[in-house]
This record gives sequence, C-alpha cells and structure tokens, in this order.
Amino acid sequence: MIKLLAETKGSFQLHDLAHKGQRIQARRPSVVENSHFIQDRIGRGQVRVIAELKPEATDADFVSYRKESEGDDQLAIDAFLAEFGAEAAEQPAGKKKRASRKPKEEGGEGDEGDA
Repeated sequence: MIKLLAETKGSFQLHDLAHKGQRIQARRPSVVENSHFIQDRIGRGQVRVIAELKPEATDADFVSYRKESEGDDQLAIDAFLAEFGAEAAEQPAGKKKRASRKPKEEGGEGDEGDA
C-alpha cells in the first residue's frame, strides 16, 4: 500500500473509517495509506498530497520530526522526506547526473566537425 504525506485544505480533519480508522489532522500534515476515501477527497479538492512515502513511514514518525522542528512545518517536512520520502528510497541521483552530462557530450559532435 502506498503511503502519503497529506494535509487538508482547510481547518478540518478527515477520518477514513473504512480503512483502519486513519485520519488527516486539521492543522498539520499527516501520514496516511492511500485509499479510495483519500483519493475521493483529493478529487474533491479537500486534500493536498505533499509526497509519496516509503512503506515504513508512520504518522508517529512525522509527529516526532515536527516536535524536533519546534512547530516549523516546512523544516519538519523537509527532514521527514529526506528519510522517508519515496524519492529518498530510489536515490538514483548518480544516474540523473549522468543523464544531465549527455548534452555536454553533444559538444563532442562539434569536435568531429573540427577534424
């Protein structure tokens, strides 16, 4: 099951009673499993997805990051995603850098013209 870091787009919380009773808190982002209820609320414009997460991420983990950041939600989100973000799991940063080097290699075509 895909986990998400999500927040409501207003000062209300949402309870997904059909899926483990999970909830998106009213005044902070929350870790939830993607479900039909969550997708429906995204479609209705009530929920904003911040990021996809690794399967081991929990809401309790996010709460501890938020406490450590002394209420600075953006700092908590950045630190949390560095450890639990789905992109952090993939980490093909080296491959991305190689892909960005390819245009530099195209400059080699100009070298062929000099020959």
